[in-house]
Amino acid sequence: MTTLNRRQARTLSGYVLKLLEYPRWLIDREVDFTDCRFQGRFQPAETRCTHCHFGPACRWLNQHREEPTAATPLPELVEALQTAVTYLRTESPATSCHPRRCDCDTCLWLHEASAFLRTHRHKT
Repeated sequence: MTTLNRRQARTLSGYVLKLLEYPRWLIDREVDFTDCRFQGRFQPAETRCTHCHFGPACRWLNQHREEPTAATPLPELVEALQTAVTYLRTESPATSCHPRRCDCDTCLWLHEASAFLRTHRHKT
């Protein structure tokens, strides 16, 4: 399988690992931790974190800050991918006000990740 960055992935897990690189980079770039008293380390029991505008992105980023390994179970990788797709579609400024046929990196990634999730919905 060829990914957006034209690298080859030999397994489904490898393909999902490559797909997860982009949202990790994008979310890390978009989330502003300047005023965060926890320096971007999501605290699930802290109401400031759960009510923060960046809460969902911060939670995802902290769960996936470290690159998963090939030993990470495929269902866990697919769940991380689904969460990233949902975040980028609904919360990310990178996807606001884009035309229906947009060729930016984020829209191309969303198209590729969504296609993967549709075709592998019942296989994990």
